[in-house]
Amino acid sequence: MAGQQSPAATSAGGKARGQAKTVVAQQQEKSLSGLTPEQAKEFHEQFKVTYTAYVGIAALVHLFVIASNPWF
Repeated sequence: MAGQQSPAATSAGGKARGQAKTVVAQQQEKSLSGLTPEQAKEFHEQFKVTYTAYVGIAALVHLFVIASNPWF
């Protein structure tokens, strides 16, 4: 009996190892940001659209300011 482990100890150790493998597998699927590759691509596409709109509006505002008050 000294060499045998109790069922509770065996299942707890097995669960801990199984959970550790699952966590490692999940971490490998996600990037540092926590997004999956598909989510990162979707975010990047939306970011490009938003950034382009922001730069376009900023360019228009700069042109309007130059037209209303030229510095040369």
